[in-house]
Amino acid sequence: MLEYVTATRFIRRMGTGRTTPVLIESEGDDGSVVQTVTKFSARMMEREKNLAIEAIAAMLASDLDLPVPEPFVVVVTPEFIELVPDLEVKQLMAESCGLAFGSKVVPSGFAAWPTDAAVPAGAAVQAAEIFTFDGIIVNADRRPENPNCMFRGEEFAVFDHELTLCQNQILFWREPWVPGGFDGIADRKTHIFAKPRIAACPPDLNRFVAAWQGLSDTRVDEYINALPPEWRLDEPFLAGVRDYLVQTKGNIVAIVENALRALR
Repeated sequence: MLEYVTATRFIRRMGTGRTTPVLIESEGDDGSVVQTVTKFSARMMEREKNLAIEAIAAMLASDLDLPVPEPFVVVVTPEFIELVPDLEVKQLMAESCGLAFGSKVVPSGFAAWPTDAAVPAGAAVQAAEIFTFDGIIVNADRRPENPNCMFRGEEFAVFDHELTLCQNQILFWREPWVPGGFDGIADRKTHIFAKPRIAACPPDLNRFVAAWQGLSDTRVDEYINALPPEWRLDEPFLAGVRDYLVQTKGNIVAIVENALRALR
């Protein structure tokens, strides 16, 4: 669910984002090698708490069969940090928790989602599922100017969820199952798939609903239990996330109806 790998090779920075993500090659216990876009706690707004949020969102999305890169806990040892040639990144790693969050690099051929792009008919269902998922996890960070989404033909890859699941910090937030629950992302300026970008809006999201209904409460508990102890510094918050996701499952039909209404 959340595999641990150990950093073995620093490759490069990934762009100039606020969190200073870094491309790292790591090795698993079985000798497998993986490259991840890796984030460190020192550049997160709430440090390890945001790493925990990112991991929970990724595990949930994976269970829902949404196109999120595979998540990893990346073990960053002092010996590895010592060999990093980029002095700023070296300092960032030294100031961070020794367990970073990594997202597996997407395959070649993917590109950033273009500003104001229309969604191809063949990708309409998945785009609507992503829109609905973002409403559920309270993701206000999939905007045209910062899509946090890549595509290849009719395939998507979505990422950067460390600022989600913090609904209590948002003024006038409404649960996604109540009227107006999608107002926060329903405008074309606030979400890349908002109306009218999905020209052929699907009539239902039955697969998505069934995936949610198939999640057991125990499975939701497993998301929390899979987190490293070093990231579980705010247990009341994590308990609230758990309860919210269980509530979401119970209200998923109403949530999808609200989402589709906002997209039409």
